[in-house]
Amino acid sequence: MALITDEETPALEAIGYAIRRSAGDPFFLEGEHGDFALLIRKGHVKVTSGRPPRIVDIRGPGEIVGEMAVLRGIPRMANIVAWDDVEALYLPGPRWLQFLYAHPRAMHAMAIRMADRADRQVRKNVESELAIEQQLAKSLIELADLGLGMSAGDGTQIFLRVSQQDLASLIGTRKLDSVKKVIRQLKASGIVGTGREVITILNLTDLREIADGSRTAS
Repeated sequence: MALITDEETPALEAIGYAIRRSAGDPFFLEGEHGDFALLIRKGHVKVTSGRPPRIVDIRGPGEIVGEMAVLRGIPRMANIVAWDDVEALYLPGPRWLQFLYAHPRAMHAMAIRMADRADRQVRKNVESELAIEQQLAKSLIELADLGLGMSAGDGTQIFLRVSQQDLASLIGTRKLDSVKKVIRQLKASGIVGTGREVITILNLTDLREIADGSRTAS
């Protein structure tokens, strides 16, 4: 279910305005007063929390962020930081709530999105018991499916601004050395390549097999 339909878009745009951030720039920070929500229109944002910040989710076009603070009247529970160049629709809290009350289909769609996120978090908690290499393979595939990779035209995916520390954060581990070890194994097997904050998927088929648990990295 689309969060906002083409028919609803004009009404939503009438209450908000476009804002932009470059890669690495925050839209808002954990603990701040939450008086607006954002509808991501272009690019991706990372949701981080804790000290030091850990990546807990990535959101892309069509997703909304900051809605929980508005709905619940509580401070921000996470940071929202631009992953790449991002354009978002700024939605003032009170007017956005009025929009939802006037468009029950959109409120229903948002409830489904929030339930999907909760389901995804449960799945990640379950997957935290898997081997590091399987968790890492799943995260790389998720990044590809989110459209964060730039296709080289021959089946590879080149990921910009993805460090090995980011990958450790995405799978929820503090064992950076274990992540680096798996990356070395994937490189030796010709499945990925690496550069400075760049991960290149060279063999997506083999990576999916590792994610499914049907083969290993070595």
